[in-house]
Amino acid sequence: MDLQNFFMSPKPSLTYISFIIFTSLVNYILSLDPKFQACAPHTCGDGPNISYPFWIPQEQEPFCGYPNFIIICKDKNPVLIITNDDYIIKDIFYSNQSFLVAYAAIYKDICPAPLHNVSLDHTPYNFSLYRSDFSIFYNYTSKPNYPIYDLVCASNSTLHSFAVFHKEALELHNYSSDWCQSFVDVPVDVHNGVNFTSLLLMNYTDVLKMGFSLNWSAHDYNSCEKSNGRCGFKNNEFVCFCGDRPHLETCDDGNSERNYLIIIEKFLQIFLMFLLESRQITGKP
Repeated sequence: MDLQNFFMSPKPSLTYISFIIFTSLVNYILSLDPKFQACAPHTCGDGPNISYPFWIPQEQEPFCGYPNFIIICKDKNPVLIITNDDYIIKDIFYSNQSFLVAYAAIYKDICPAPLHNVSLDHTPYNFSLYRSDFSIFYNYTSKPNYPIYDLVCASNSTLHSFAVFHKEALELHNYSSDWCQSFVDVPVDVHNGVNFTSLLLMNYTDVLKMGFSLNWSAHDYNSCEKSNGRCGFKNNEFVCFCGDRPHLETCDDGNSERNYLIIIEKFLQIFLMFLLESRQITGKP
């Protein structure tokens, strides 16, 4: 009697069938390649899944991502360090290799005030095309007659701190950046359906919380993920970690061993057929 006829016999043991399926699943999981298991996506508690090219030390192995794509978990948030400042990763768009970050101090400091420009030098990232400069002026001698965002916490009776979009427009109103002690350009994305009127109703922290997008360039990993593999690095080269072993580009390269998975799928198909047959015999819904 073949396997299918055995399970489709008049009164097979449901417990026995379940036991075989469970045992097969356990054997399959235990047989998975350790690097495939090590590179499973993780979260910091809040925020998006972290996977290739990013990786989290203590949670994932270095071969699961690019060397310079380290994510730190702080207060359950995924954090990227840029120019010695913490930026919370709000979302990651793996399909187009971009991600959205926001200045972490906005969410915890009483008076979050960026003190220097965001520099991407010596990083593998680039600004997106949607970036607008949100310029913060510190200790200006007077307030300009122009739509501004007050930084009351960083001002006093004689010196004013504020932020504006398009600082070039200040010069048209006869205001010079030389009249302040310092100014910082903070990138902000304003392409998500936010109009000018809505921006004016925000305060400066609301604007900063909108964050800005960064892009990265990495090896094309779509073929690996579509074959249920997990991307990583080995000997400084891209590797597709699969359930059986590492592959060069994809798990579907003709050399992958999927016996356990095929058996499990067959068992499940037969098991479902058996349940349907039993319901038809007993008349139970």
